[in-house]
Amino acid sequence: MVGAYAAVGFAASSAPKAIWSANPVTITFSGSGGSGSVGEFVKCAPKVTDVSFKTSVNNPVKVSLTVSPTGEATCGPSPDPVTVTAHCLVAATACKGTYTGTVTIFQGYSTIPPSLAVTIVVT
Repeated sequence: MVGAYAAVGFAASSAPKAIWSANPVTITFSGSGGSGSVGEFVKCAPKVTDVSFKTSVNNPVKVSLTVSPTGEATCGPSPDPVTVTAHCLVAATACKGTYTGTVTIFQGYSTIPPSLAVTIVVT
């Protein structure tokens, strides 16, 4: 029984992890401006290949969240720059508010935690 727990513990500790330069981040912009961005750096330990960045937001009718680039051939110990951008999808007055989003790193169907937490403030 102890051997099984040790094997699970070892497997969990060797799973890839994302390291963001700041987490969480906040994007603040005027609704009349239409969008706002934040620059971020990410690295992975240990190194992984063929990753993609996926975004989600709590109110996709009013705002969207994108990340550029949309993926990387290699995520490793060197920090890679990414830009996270929030876009207002409705009229400026209807877009005002605070929203939450995430950027998650995927390798195939597996996620590499932690996701980047994004607070979006539209004034």
